[in-house]
Amino acid sequence: MGKILDAIFPMIANHKMNKILRSKLYPKNEAGEDIEPVGVLYYVDNADKLSLESLKEQYADTFEIKDKLEDKAKTNIIGITISITLIMGASGILSALNEKFPSPSLSWILFALFVITVAYMLIAGLLVIQLLISENEIFVVKLNSLASGEAKLRDDYDKCISQNQIKNTIRNNSVFTSYECIRNALICLFIILVLVALPFNAPSDDTDKTLTYSSQSYSFVFSSSAVDYIKGNEVRDVVESAIASTIENSEPSDGTQSFGIVDSNSNLFIKFEVSDSAVTVLLIEPYIIPIP
Repeated sequence: MGKILDAIFPMIANHKMNKILRSKLYPKNEAGEDIEPVGVLYYVDNADKLSLESLKEQYADTFEIKDKLEDKAKTNIIGITISITLIMGASGILSALNEKFPSPSLSWILFALFVITVAYMLIAGLLVIQLLISENEIFVVKLNSLASGEAKLRDDYDKCISQNQIKNTIRNNSVFTSYECIRNALICLFIILVLVALPFNAPSDDTDKTLTYSSQSYSFVFSSSAVDYIKGNEVRDVVESAIASTIENSEPSDGTQSFGIVDSNSNLFIKFEVSDSAVTVLLIEPYIIPIP
């Protein structure tokens, strides 16, 4: 379970690990007072046999590793660029998903998945920006050590190597976590892409999308296409009035009657069925009067 949580929330694991490393970088005793950090030679058997030149090489290596890690960090700032692109295209993607999957609960899940994707990308970019700003620290050999003899110089190199290595480990953790966030964002994006490209459309038959209401002595039921036209043009009252007028002027009949009428005032063609007091509006579309 711990590994799964670390994979989902790599930034939390990174924060915990770097906190431990910083306690080694700036050690304190039980009283909370600063103490000297432990050098790399503390963990080496027969450390006195290592020459000063070897320590100088190790010291130089820590700076080379720092530069390489910072170069990797700079390339990861692209995560912020991708995040901005996703935010700008969010409305189109979410609208397409809502049309394909009209379920409210699923729409909220897809919205949350999109937000998580953007959040991962932003965190990836912020981690490397923090690395380049807050973690831009190096430990160098002091000038007075150079004039204090080989023993003092050796001790100073030892501690600087250890501190730079710990700092590089912190940098590496941040870069690695940034890549993990980008990985998770790409997984979320892949899921969204699959859902958008899925060859599936929600059923759009008339029984699934209707508008029902009562007016005067009639109960109106609108088909899906009629609902779309009414919402886009606000002609409900006009359609209702035209239908009521047609029914009142028609001869009563048993069973279902079908009508197709033209409302010349609003230039609308209306097709509907009447059964007792129930009216089912099947079609509403604009009608162009031919010029004689």
